[in-house]
Amino acid sequence: MDGKQNNKKNTKMREKEYYELLRRELEQRAGENVDVSFREVRKNNGVYKKACTVRFNDAQVAPTVYLEPYYDHYLHGEAVAESADNILKYCRCKTPGITFPDDFFRDYGTVKGRLGIKLIGKKQNETFLQDVPYMDFEDMAGIFYYLLENSTFGNGMIVLRNMDMERWGLTVDQLYKDALENCPRMLPPVLRSLSDVLDVLQPAGEDELYLLTNDSALYGAAVILYPGMLQEAADYIGRDYFVLPSSVHEVILLPDRGEDPRELIQIVSEINHTQVAEEEILLDAVYKYTSGDDFIRRLV
Repeated sequence: MDGKQNNKKNTKMREKEYYELLRRELEQRAGENVDVSFREVRKNNGVYKKACTVRFNDAQVAPTVYLEPYYDHYLHGEAVAESADNILKYCRCKTPGITFPDDFFRDYGTVKGRLGIKLIGKKQNETFLQDVPYMDFEDMAGIFYYLLENSTFGNGMIVLRNMDMERWGLTVDQLYKDALENCPRMLPPVLRSLSDVLDVLQPAGEDELYLLTNDSALYGAAVILYPGMLQEAADYIGRDYFVLPSSVHEVILLPDRGEDPRELIQIVSEINHTQVAEEEILLDAVYKYTSGDDFIRRLV
């Protein structure tokens, strides 16, 4: 076994040891009527993250805590006991005092009004897409979720599964129709020049870039699905434009002045793989919107 393999094995053993110590500390410090559970959470693009849930007094909703940052703090000298205290403090603050009826998610009527849609890449999520209803959009998939909004912890999502759609006796087309009626109200679109967002001056002679997302910057790339949004952006910009997937949370719009899409794809790919977390990458792609069209068209 070479040095790299040894280092990798030692790192895995150290991680495993840390998470076991953390579990013990949490269980000892949490007290009675508190359930502590550890699991791996599947994120976008097949990324898995270590997480724990601390549920107080049989609360119906409990925050999920991703543990990689705490492990990093441990590697830099933070005691496991301190990590446990910080996690428990966070979970106590973020546990909402809300309840759901027993038939929640049994009756579509309780879900319909807060149904939303988000975009992910199809190829990177083939296995995940086998279990959820979705709509095709070029090489992207629009999946559906219930938006849970609470002043304590902000927004949370429950992704719809095939079994949910089958239980309700609904079609994907109906889910899509209802989601698009809700999203502009729940998560209104935001279109701003990128220089305004970054609070920087636009260099003279350069084309303005525009950021398109929603007002929560939460899976805001799906704003391109909002009825009339693409044409509204074209009217605002004053010409046709390229759509550059910045992440699952937003897209960048570049006015079309004859740029070579092959050069643009290099920029998108470099940003995706150096500046964007793996689970937040949408696609390495360049799209074009032409005024009057219903949707964008992939160029490269």
